[in-house]
Amino acid sequence: MRVFIFVSHGFTTYKFKDFYKAGRLDIALHSIIHAFFVSNGMRKDVEFNLLLYGPPKAPIRIKIVSNLETPWSKKDVGTLIKISLYKFLKKKKTETFKGVYVSKEGLEEVLREYKQKYKIFLLDPNGKEIENVEFSKNQAFVLGDFLGLEKEHYEIAEKFADEKVSLGKTVYFASQCIFLLNYFYDKKFGSEIWDTSYKFKF
Repeated sequence: MRVFIFVSHGFTTYKFKDFYKAGRLDIALHSIIHAFFVSNGMRKDVEFNLLLYGPPKAPIRIKIVSNLETPWSKKDVGTLIKISLYKFLKKKKTETFKGVYVSKEGLEEVLREYKQKYKIFLLDPNGKEIENVEFSKNQAFVLGDFLGLEKEHYEIAEKFADEKVSLGKTVYFASQCIFLLNYFYDKKFGSEIWDTSYKFKF
């Protein structure tokens, strides 16, 4: 299983109209798409933890696990996130859809959970070049949004990380980082994909 732990400044409310203005939640949406979807397919072995640290109820964790029954596609990830926040905050539901779970947890709780079974990599431009990294089958990657990790969150991640990993000197979009991490993971272990082309036939 490959795990992404994405620390976002996204708002912790469903009452917004523009994902861009809601703490740049648009970046989180693009990152989720790159984590799960390929052309005409969806990855079987991904867990994505979206940790929201924006106002007014931070932190909130939205955990998405690969599941064909999750009612989404590349086009409506935003709807999934917004309704999940609504169900959690308004209706107190923690499993908001098949494969989608919402909880009142922050970075330290999430890292402590994964540390038991996963090798944790912290993305850092000064870390080891990814080409020289020894990947493991169960692996978690920690990264931030356009502002990166706040000092407090970086120190927490550093405490739990097995290794710091660099994707090079070029600063990529968060979604591009996830694409590259998937690429290197696929090279090492291959990829397990559900065929979803039947959803898009004309």
